[in-house]
Amino acid sequence: MYNRSGSHEALLSGAPLPTLLYFALPIILGNIFQQLYSIVDAVVVGKFLGDLPLSGISVASPIVDVANALVIGGTIGVGVLCAHYCGAGEGERLRCMNATALLGGGALTLLIALCGIFFSTPLLRAQGTEEAVCREAAVYLQLVFAGLLFCFLYNYYAAMLRSCGNSRTPFLILLLSSTLHALLDVLFVGVFGWGIRGVAFSTVLCQALAAAACILYAQRRCPPLLLRPANLRFDRQMARLVLSYAWAAALQQAVVCIGRLLVQGMLTPLGTSTVTGYNMSLRTEQFLFCFSQGISAAMVVCLSQNLGHGDKARARRFYRVSVCAELALIAVLATVCFLLPERIVGIFSHNPQVIAAGAKYTGTMAYLYVFAYLGEVIQGFFRGLGQLRLTMVASLLQVLLRVVLSYLLIPVWGIYGICTAVAAGWVLLVAIEGAYSIRKARALTQV
Repeated sequence: MYNRSGSHEALLSGAPLPTLLYFALPIILGNIFQQLYSIVDAVVVGKFLGDLPLSGISVASPIVDVANALVIGGTIGVGVLCAHYCGAGEGERLRCMNATALLGGGALTLLIALCGIFFSTPLLRAQGTEEAVCREAAVYLQLVFAGLLFCFLYNYYAAMLRSCGNSRTPFLILLLSSTLHALLDVLFVGVFGWGIRGVAFSTVLCQALAAAACILYAQRRCPPLLLRPANLRFDRQMARLVLSYAWAAALQQAVVCIGRLLVQGMLTPLGTSTVTGYNMSLRTEQFLFCFSQGISAAMVVCLSQNLGHGDKARARRFYRVSVCAELALIAVLATVCFLLPERIVGIFSHNPQVIAAGAKYTGTMAYLYVFAYLGEVIQGFFRGLGQLRLTMVASLLQVLLRVVLSYLLIPVWGIYGICTAVAAGWVLLVAIEGAYSIRKARALTQV
């Protein structure tokens, strides 16, 4: 059993709000620095290479996001199971689960990577991407997919460490990796002149270093995650349990990204500047979601460990304080987006048309993000309970509504049509799961 000291002990006995925030802070910062991978790519490409390569990065990003969602979503599901075993003190089952999930997840990641390498260009052309932009994006995609295994290994071990009560180490590793990535981007693109290939090389190299650091730390400093060669066995019975947690979380994350990809394809007739501006505004949106997803991820670990430990009343208190924290955060962040949309989008491009398109989306969505934040914390609650199929179905319904409304409204309202479609999807998700989450939270303390 992992030594219950420090943050791990606090998850089971500390005051809920400060415990949640202390545990969530490294996750939030880690999410921010992970976003910096793509943000730094966009800034460096925009400043050094111009609009054509920037458009290539922008149209490639949703495809990369789908692959990352499948990979990272699976680790989210496995992390719930890991936290439960850790809270319950079931060290042997945790070790068996770890080996099975690592081997199975690695194999599936390689399969996704191969598909990405071979089908990158057809996917880009299916969106109606201009040929010049398509060539730039395809080069970037193929190199990033070649290193997808490193992305899986980092995110897998980061999720496992957090589930064991350690959110600080994954953040510190990511901090160093992100800093190095920014330096290498400038070196490879600005000094060596490698173009969009340099951006991809920098991303893959830094992910590989981050993965190696996480594995080394887990093997040496986290006993529950220690895997010797004799432990690396694929257990079929455990695999079924792991898959029951991982597939729904992976599909849920991927469905959201696929929805964005489809919407991007519908924007193509509005012009490259509009597509680029929309994608730059999505980078701002993903930055905002770093906070909501950090709180939600911390709550999932707190819920899972306390439920594994048998303390249902404490699990309910963590849900309550998480909702309050999410609402307080979005009140501040939404105001910034509402007041300064042009300046925010202007970080990524000097093109007035790109800035105008991105600012329309960011400014319009500002206070509507409250529904996204509520949806994130509600979904986190059900993940912590292990009800990942419910979160997947709710996400699928909201994405379907988003795609249908985008198809109907974009030809009429342009960017504002996307705003309406996305906000409607978030409202639907909150309506589906909100009242049910309240009933489930109350039921936790009923005998």
